[in-house]
Amino acid sequence: MRRIVIVLYLFFVALLLFSNTMETPKWFCEVVTAKRVRMNEKTTQEFIDELWETISSICEKYEMDPVFIAAVISVESNFTNVKGAGGVLGMMQILPSTAQIISRLLSLEKPADWNQLLTDYKLNITYGTAYLSYLFKKTGSLASALESYNNGKNKKTYSLTIMTQYEAYKSKHETELASMKTASNSVATATTPESTSTGVLASANTGQTKIYNISPLFAVETTVEPSCTSIDP
Repeated sequence: MRRIVIVLYLFFVALLLFSNTMETPKWFCEVVTAKRVRMNEKTTQEFIDELWETISSICEKYEMDPVFIAAVISVESNFTNVKGAGGVLGMMQILPSTAQIISRLLSLEKPADWNQLLTDYKLNITYGTAYLSYLFKKTGSLASALESYNNGKNKKTYSLTIMTQYEAYKSKHETELASMKTASNSVATATTPESTSTGVLASANTGQTKIYNISPLFAVETTVEPSCTSIDP
């Protein structure tokens, strides 16, 4: 009877851990909320969850780090569907003319109206991420890919600003991941040999790595020169 109670307890603890790992990272919730408040935009948890899921799934498809794309969106638009100078649209600030080139270059599905880049953030993030993935593979550097993405007279400053923001977000992300792993290890240490044979904790850890781990592909660019640009939050 005692063994059954222990196994059931561990099952519900593991289930709780698994559900938590599938949630949107806390740092992302805080960042998106703070940024959008400054733009007088209403923000709900449902919106934040959908935005993170959109970024994560698109990044998985195009082999990009979701934390990096979050940094791009943060700098470009403060996580809002906004029209910028020169007619750039949406969260990743894309010109409709550039989007048309991207569509032909990468064989992306064309929207019925290119102005949807402003209102449909999933479409916008798909185009922006696909293009940055293409530029990253072409140049071999995230910083260089950003310069090509911007392609303006201040492209180096633009690139440095986003890379600095990326480092800040990556630090928050890795801190949260480390905290989750510590909590998971504490539960695993407290288990008995009989209870760990259920394999429930292993399932929980599998869910965790899918959502939170940063791809080793981006570990090479972990430092940037100090910048006078203020990055927040």
